[in-house]
Amino acid sequence: MKLLFLRGRVPVDRDPRQIMFSNLTKCDDTWTQLASHLSQDGYGEVWYWGGKRKVQYRDNFIEKWVPDYQSHKTEFVPDVVFARGGFPQYDAVLQKYKRAFKIYYGAGKRFIPKGKFRNYNLILVDTPQQLKRARSAFSTVRCELFIKSAADNVFCPQQGDKKYDVIFSSNEHKSGIKGHNFILPAFPSDLKMVQVGICSSKLRQQYKHIYFTEWIPRYKIPKLYAQAKVAIVCCTNVDSCPRVIPEALACNCPLLVLDTVNLWREKYITPATGRVASAADFINELRVMVKDYENFSPYNYYRRHLSLRVASDYLKELIE
Repeated sequence: MKLLFLRGRVPVDRDPRQIMFSNLTKCDDTWTQLASHLSQDGYGEVWYWGGKRKVQYRDNFIEKWVPDYQSHKTEFVPDVVFARGGFPQYDAVLQKYKRAFKIYYGAGKRFIPKGKFRNYNLILVDTPQQLKRARSAFSTVRCELFIKSAADNVFCPQQGDKKYDVIFSSNEHKSGIKGHNFILPAFPSDLKMVQVGICSSKLRQQYKHIYFTEWIPRYKIPKLYAQAKVAIVCCTNVDSCPRVIPEALACNCPLLVLDTVNLWREKYITPATGRVASAADFINELRVMVKDYENFSPYNYYRRHLSLRVASDYLKELIE
């Protein structure tokens, strides 16, 4: 199978260490890893638009940053085109390869394709609620739930002393959608929490009983999961199956998820992996999980049901 994986514009507002990888083994980007798994028996390319980068990760798998999809010249003819998000720049590619099997996936509010191109063969979504709406909007297209994995070559169990009761891995967002405004004021002072990611100096000064890492390379985050008893996810329903959910499970850290989070609940939150709680019950449930964290086995569940291997096999069955 020859696979073409379409990504969005190359980010220009990030530290290059967050988006550039010269070695597939160390690459912590889930989508690049998924593309690699899907193309293991054939030939695969990941295209971003913008920039001039080209990386040959291994035989038959290449990442390219192309200046413009419309004018980009290539001899590569894919069997499958995977469009990650609905960007109008993709239209030229999707229309060019008429015989290819075309997949769409867009998280959050972009879960239904909104571009001019409508002739997808498969639409992937994160929740049963999204599935119902997608099937209604695209009655002639197959729509299925998506298994979102972690880059489990990097996010995997490690050894570590439990220095923290809780890990909250999420960059602060000015709109408040990531949940900082909910969890930081409510977090009890007798528990220890590490907040991983970018956070304003205002919040760092206001909540001195919380350890803030600020930005760190993603390959260092699994060590912090190993040092925490429970991971929390408390973003609003704007997000859709945040990547920290499979990442925590891949690192063998049980999850407490706020009930406003959009995800395929029964697939990710089970007696083995964690719990879902309302805002009113969140702190009480958190205390219970901190005491009982050893009774969960999230990695074993992740390995059997959510890993990159499982996700790629699932997609291959849908494609075939």
